[in-house]
Amino acid sequence: MESTTADRTQTDTYRIKLNSIEGEPGLADYAQEGKEVQGEITKQLQGSDGSEYYAVKLDQPFEYSESAATADAKANYLIIGGRFQGQPLQKGANHTVVNVAIVVDDTAISDEQLDFSKAIFAGMGEATEIK
Repeated sequence: MESTTADRTQTDTYRIKLNSIEGEPGLADYAQEGKEVQGEITKQLQGSDGSEYYAVKLDQPFEYSESAATADAKANYLIIGGRFQGQPLQKGANHTVVNVAIVVDDTAISDEQLDFSKAIFAGMGEATEIK
């Protein structure tokens, strides 16, 4: 019997680096250090839309600003999910295109269902597993 997304609430932890994609909106639009960030996928999150999302605990807090008019803030987590149907994020990922959101409220990571109001959609990135 095939497992479904609803059956999978946890995931094996593994480390990734997340790179900005040249010419596409992404973390680099929110901070200079957004060109490449690293962290550990710690948990699969349950989205209301049936898509697979993952919490990434960053190695270093990500300092970002939503606009030139807003003060800098720090995020400890990102939320990522596969960008294209049939190309899910998984162990062994190599330049897998993902959607990226900056977590503005860390309770989003422990909520039973992902609350997108606790994150800012930042665009796309490329996820690659690192050892």
